[in-house]
Amino acid sequence: MKKNFVVVFALLMGILVSCDKDFNTIGSDVVGAGSYNFEKYPVENIKAYSRPTGAVQSNNLPVNALGVYTDPAFGTSIAHFVTDLQLERSAPDFGFDIDIQSNDSVYIYIPFFSTQTATGSGNEANTFELDSIKGDVNSSFSLKIYHNNYFIRSLDASDPIETQKYFSDEKNLIESGNLGIQLNNSIDTSENDDFLIKNEEIIIYETDGNGAFLDSDDVVTVVDEERVVKERFDPGIWINLDKTFFLQQVLQASDDDLLNNNNFKEHLKGLYFQVAQNSGEEGAMAMLDFSKGYVNIQYHSKDEDTTEAELKKKSFKLNLQGNTINFFDNNFSISDGDEELYLKGANGSVVYLDLFGEIDVKSIDEFGELVSGSNGVPDELDELRAAGVLINDAVLTFTVKQPNIQGEEPKRIYVYDATNNSTILDYRLDSSSAADFKNNKFVFGGFLEIDENDNGIRYRIRLTSHINNLINGDNIEDVKNVVLGISLTDNINTSSSVELKNIVSIPVGVPNSSTEDFENIPQSSIITPLGTVLYGNHPNVDEENKVKLEIYYTNPN
Repeated sequence: MKKNFVVVFALLMGILVSCDKDFNTIGSDVVGAGSYNFEKYPVENIKAYSRPTGAVQSNNLPVNALGVYTDPAFGTSIAHFVTDLQLERSAPDFGFDIDIQSNDSVYIYIPFFSTQTATGSGNEANTFELDSIKGDVNSSFSLKIYHNNYFIRSLDASDPIETQKYFSDEKNLIESGNLGIQLNNSIDTSENDDFLIKNEEIIIYETDGNGAFLDSDDVVTVVDEERVVKERFDPGIWINLDKTFFLQQVLQASDDDLLNNNNFKEHLKGLYFQVAQNSGEEGAMAMLDFSKGYVNIQYHSKDEDTTEAELKKKSFKLNLQGNTINFFDNNFSISDGDEELYLKGANGSVVYLDLFGEIDVKSIDEFGELVSGSNGVPDELDELRAAGVLINDAVLTFTVKQPNIQGEEPKRIYVYDATNNSTILDYRLDSSSAADFKNNKFVFGGFLEIDENDNGIRYRIRLTSHINNLINGDNIEDVKNVVLGISLTDNINTSSSVELKNIVSIPVGVPNSSTEDFENIPQSSIITPLGTVLYGNHPNVDEENKVKLEIYYTNPN
């Protein structure tokens, strides 16, 4: 298995690609001088297991999904959302003789993640490219926005010092007796029954009291080029809401209800976004930062309580902030085992790796030599420790079994310490950054590699520091062989975790062919609807496609 320096260096360099593309390494651990033999050791004993997560903790996520996403391998996922509403300022004074007139609007606006790509001339629209949209944007879905009557708690009712946890399968909390009126009740079905995700800039033009467009001289015009732009919005959800509801529940609310956001939350619980798939439509799903959204209430009122005072046009915002919950419906099922590995976001599935096997008939004595007798450590790991090798690199590789026919293959995977619900050493040590923040920690890797037809072929991720610590740690007795978890990630920069509603278990080889239970998964896994199918380690899988952990090391002469 020995290689000369040139061959192995070329092999190592073959792993490396640019930071903003697939997989990157600086190769700084490769020793280029002295008398060394460079070798590659493929770990022989790897067990890989897919496990469905079931319902996941989904309250107060940094990004939330909304819409419908259809995947050929995992079926259809539907994401609903509920949020508190907060006053833009406490104890607002709306004036006297408050009214919402015909030329006033009440609308909700939630921006998509987007980048402006060109600037329009005059009053023409700017053009944008959307990010974090999955599925067919030309396909509609039903979006109904309701007044929510369920109080979303911050603290657990049974233990008020504990944060409340809500899970992705609990939409009945909202839908069973707690739905108020539908607020997006326009006869324009593009605002409810036939909602589309659009990348168009939203432009509001100056109008007279009757809705006619005005030119720069405040004269009514029917010429598009003469219309005066009043306000521009980046692409997003922009929907008219029921005026009477917000007049009665906000503008005419009591002073006590408007005193602060705690009182207001007791009064007006929030909004529920209910989604359904339209017949014959695949749908699309948007990842959104709802905290950037708001309801804008336009109204007229007097500043003074006199008959002579003039009604003035004003506006007031309710921010989509406070407690939130994302709910997910999907109809996929997976089989346990290690022939096919399923990774899916939301309440989807993760993969667990148990490294180095279940044989434990050897141990290491005080002189670092292998001797007979079990020690709770797999023999393959004991053999590597006893060899005293210097680790240059360790790369974990997963091969994609079937590219997603919609071209929606997840762009990145994430490896973590599932036993301790923590990051691994390679993640913590990697401070590399890229122009696109989603490509940060590019030395750690995990990027999808594609072929000449843009089909996904593999994911590779660096475990060099983790494996080196496992084999050559200062105190081997304290360095445990942990189970590794593999999940999808849409943001490598977050390492927070969320709870599973039900514990997930896998068999582990050592000690004593027992099982290990897991109660958490990475939060970044549940804020993407995508999924992928990878090859596992079953005997039916061709050797070249199996999960691989390859360790590159040196043996001093």
